[in-house]
Amino acid sequence: MLRRKSLAIGLRALHSATSVSAKHPKPLHIPVLLEEVLENLNLNDQSMVLDLTFGAGGHSEEVLKRYSKSHVFALDRDEQAFSLAKEMSAKYSQRLTPMLGKFSELHELLQAAGLSYGEINAAIIDPGCSSMQFDEPGRGFSLAYDGPLDMRMDGNRNTNQPTAADVVNHLSEEEIDMILLKYGDERLSKKIARSIVENRPIHTTKALAEAVGNAFSYRSHMIGTDAIGRRRHAATKTFMALRIFVNDEINELHSGITTVGRYLSDKGRLAIITFHPNEDRLVKQALNVKDFVKLPTCENSETKTLGRNAIWTNLHKGVILPCKAEIQNNTRARSAKLRVAVKNMTTDANVKS
Repeated sequence: MLRRKSLAIGLRALHSATSVSAKHPKPLHIPVLLEEVLENLNLNDQSMVLDLTFGAGGHSEEVLKRYSKSHVFALDRDEQAFSLAKEMSAKYSQRLTPMLGKFSELHELLQAAGLSYGEINAAIIDPGCSSMQFDEPGRGFSLAYDGPLDMRMDGNRNTNQPTAADVVNHLSEEEIDMILLKYGDERLSKKIARSIVENRPIHTTKALAEAVGNAFSYRSHMIGTDAIGRRRHAATKTFMALRIFVNDEINELHSGITTVGRYLSDKGRLAIITFHPNEDRLVKQALNVKDFVKLPTCENSETKTLGRNAIWTNLHKGVILPCKAEIQNNTRARSAKLRVAVKNMTTDANVKS
C-alpha cells in the first residue's frame, strides 16, 4: 500500500525547507576538494573530527593517514557505508567510530559515543548522493543505469520511507510540479509533472527518464551543458529533485549544521561542500545566523534582549571551487562549492537551544 502519510510529511517538509569491495574494481568514491578541505580545517595529531557524510571514507581516511593520533567520528545513513566505516575502524586501530543514522539522529549518536558539547575540533559535511550509490543500479539514483526507482539513501533501514516510485505514482500533478520546481530549479516543472502523470505507472529509472523526455518538444533528451561542456540529460534535475525530496535532504542538512555547532569546540572549523543551489543557499543562511542573547533583568525574572551573537565566522568571503583538473578527473566535482566557517566563542545561546 502507498505510504501516503510519509509522503504527506515530506510535502510539509518541502514547504518548510526554506526558513573497499570486490564488486567495485574502480574506486568507490573520489573525495571532492580533498586538499582544500584538509588545508582549511587546521587539523593536528590530536584532532577529533566529525565526518557527517562518510560515504566510502575518502575524507575520513586521509585524516587518519595524515594525523597519527586523530580520531574520526563517522556518520552515514547508508548501511553499506556503515559497513565500510567498520572496516576502516579495524584498519586504523579503532581510531574511527562508525555511526549509522541521519543528520537528525546525530545528537543521540554522539551522546551514545560519550561525547559532550564542545569536544569536536573539526567537522566535514559533503551532502547528497555518494558515487557508490550512483554506481549501484539497484539503488535507483542514476540516469546511467536502468533499475528500480528507489532513491532512498537509507535503503531498507526504514521500511516506511516512500521511494521515488511512490512519489511519482501517487502524488498529484501539482505536488510533483512543486517538488521539481522547489528542489530541482526545473523551469519546465509543470510540463514534466504532466508528462509523469500521463505516463504512470512508472517503476524504473529508464521509464522516468523517458517520461521526462516526452515533455520536450524535440527528440533529443540531451539539453544544456555541464561545467566541462558535456551535454546534460533532460531528466537530470528531475532525478535530483526527487532524491532530495525522498530523503528530506534540505531539512536534514539544516539539522546537521545545528548539531555540529553545539559539538564543535571554540574556534573549531566546519567545512561544507554543496552541489546544488538550494543546499548552498541554506548553508549561507546557516553560517550567517545570529542568536539573540537573553538574560534576566534586574527588576524581574523576565528575559531581555541585550544584543546579537553570531555563532559562525566565515573563513573566506566566498566559496572555494574545484580546479579544472579536478573536474576532468572527477566529474562529480563540477558543481561543488566549499564553504568553511569557524565557530565563535561559546555562549548560552549556542549550546542550550
